[in-house]
Amino acid sequence: MVRRRVRIMRAAVALLLLSVAAMVMWPSRPAAPALTMNVAPVAALPAAPAAWTGDDTGCVVPDPTGTGGCVAGSTAWMIDQLRSGFGELPTTCWSEHAWNPASDHPAGLGCDFFFGATGEFPTGAELSLGWTVAEWLRVHAADLRVSYVIWQGRIWTHDRAVEGWRPYTGGGVYDAQDATGGHYDHIHVSLRG
Repeated sequence: MVRRRVRIMRAAVALLLLSVAAMVMWPSRPAAPALTMNVAPVAALPAAPAAWTGDDTGCVVPDPTGTGGCVAGSTAWMIDQLRSGFGELPTTCWSEHAWNPASDHPAGLGCDFFFGATGEFPTGAELSLGWTVAEWLRVHAADLRVSYVIWQGRIWTHDRAVEGWRPYTGGGVYDAQDATGGHYDHIHVSLRG
């Protein structure tokens, strides 16, 4: 009877040690923040951008974010206007996006603006700045030709503007709970040409 209890205790201790070792060796990734439909308060937005008055150009302008690709004229204009209001932000636009053929990046109509470390959930000033940029893009969508904005697990679309920010599901391509897939670490903006 005593031997049996000793074996059970040893097995329990071994199981506990294995569980602790597994947590140390394979820590779980941080969970996405709880999604509410309330956006973070934005104190004040920078000045309104000048409106894009050009034509649809296609992907003909060298990408000003240094990817070596191209962007549409309206995309280059939006980046210039955003930099005028917010300064330089870590940004990428053109990308092949082979894993997502429906992406606007290869057409030069999509850009990503990063806040904090890639793959991490921003907090504090980085999160606040992200919300300010996202709201600036939303408020000035008509002048900037914005089609949609994704940020913090939410999506806002020009053609459904009255619905405000809605939950973002990843579109069947991205893990919406992941910092990058859910667009928690960066804003994605797509333009209408």
